[in-house]
Amino acid sequence: MTEVFPILFGLLFLSVLVWFFLCHRLFKILELRHPEKYESMGKPSLIMNNSISNNMAFMRFLFKSEWRELDDSGVTSLSKGMLVFFLLYSAVFLVFFVGINLGYAQ
Repeated sequence: MTEVFPILFGLLFLSVLVWFFLCHRLFKILELRHPEKYESMGKPSLIMNNSISNNMAFMRFLFKSEWRELDDSGVTSLSKGMLVFFLLYSAVFLVFFVGINLGYAQ
């Protein structure tokens, strides 16, 4: 069982990098194609304008499917993919976290 944890940790680390890439891509698309929505979200970015309120607005945009209002197939497919990716990441993280806690309990 302990052989799985380095693999899961590596997978989680790579997933974070992929998530950052997807966020950057979506932010750029919103900035160029839907500037009013981008501004209403607080002009989020990965580093410079990364605040809790911007992150909450971005997650609300994803989870409340606010991207449907934009009627943009590119934003729709990217947002759906990001939702699936986020849910898969959360599941793997949960398995990793529970597995580590069970390992310490023994």
